[in-house]
Amino acid sequence: MTLDPRLPTVSTRLPPAFPPRWAFFKGLLTGLVIEVPAFAVGVWLLARAGIGDRDVSFMRILRLTTLFAGPAAVITAAGIGRLAAHASVDKIGGRRHAMLVAARAHAAAGAGLLLIAAIPHAHLPERVLGWLAILAMGALVGAWCGAVIAVICGTAGPVRIGDVMAAAIKRPGEALRSLLDPEELIKLGAAVRQRTTHMIDSMFERRHDDDDKPKGP
Repeated sequence: MTLDPRLPTVSTRLPPAFPPRWAFFKGLLTGLVIEVPAFAVGVWLLARAGIGDRDVSFMRILRLTTLFAGPAAVITAAGIGRLAAHASVDKIGGRRHAMLVAARAHAAAGAGLLLIAAIPHAHLPERVLGWLAILAMGALVGAWCGAVIAVICGTAGPVRIGDVMAAAIKRPGEALRSLLDPEELIKLGAAVRQRTTHMIDSMFERRHDDDDKPKGP
């Protein structure tokens, strides 16, 4: 006996795990802490390498980065947090996979964010290599920020019992057929019948032995 292939099983209706809760807001809060300082450090390192104004202090870089790139960086961090949460429960799953997905996505966004942070200083490179260096530094900073966000937002949560019960109540017969194979049902019925028969036979044998015992005077 085989199941109807048209009937969905419990495993196809329920995901193996649910994304961690509040990932968007956890990513947002993490971005408030790490995004602006990280991109300010990137701009400062580029200035030390000759791409930018070496005389600008780090605090000025931090203020301008907050003003021009801060809002976009924080919103991006919130989206990366949600992306990492979903990546932690997809077909591959796991925190390491979430870190890889988040770092890769934030690397592309980081290149643009560092470019936005570097433009207000007005000391822009004249050669293509200088622009490529800005984009490369932004990708590195963005990848690091994405990995940190994924560590905080990419922890998978197990399936809740309420969701399993909801699926079973919605289609109880289908859920039962999915959870227990028909062959297993047959084996279970045979085992129960054998155990019941053995128990009844034992009761009758004990009753017969009691009747055969000699009674007192």
